[in-house]
Amino acid sequence: MRGRRRRIRARARVGFVAAELAIGVGLLLFPVALLVLTLPSWSERQTTARAVAREVGRVVAVTGVCDRSSATRTATVMAENLGLDPSELDVDLDCGAGGRLERGSDLGVAVTVRVPAVDIPGIGSVGEWSWTAHHDEPVDQYRSFDP
Repeated sequence: MRGRRRRIRARARVGFVAAELAIGVGLLLFPVALLVLTLPSWSERQTTARAVAREVGRVVAVTGVCDRSSATRTATVMAENLGLDPSELDVDLDCGAGGRLERGSDLGVAVTVRVPAVDIPGIGSVGEWSWTAHHDEPVDQYRSFDP
């Protein structure tokens, strides 16, 4: 009879090992899966910020005037075209509003984009952090600006 009880106890303990293994793997695998799902959105937001900064710098430098409304319009159009809500990015120029850009100078543009900390496709996002892309656009030294 003792031998039978030992076998029953041994069978009962074997099931716990499988359950503990499954729970342990789940607890380790779930955060890694969330990270793998979130990393592409981080890269996408950073690439979008860089592209917007370059295009805004080019548009403003070509006009020769520090036009913040033109910069905002350009950023809004680009964000929409790249699938980003325009309210999730901010554009900043390092020149005085309405001032003429000096020939041969560099126009600095900073675009800050909000990046979700964890983004689960189809469900939503949790938390966020900001990332800023900087771009210096040279103003053409030989360009003739309208008076």
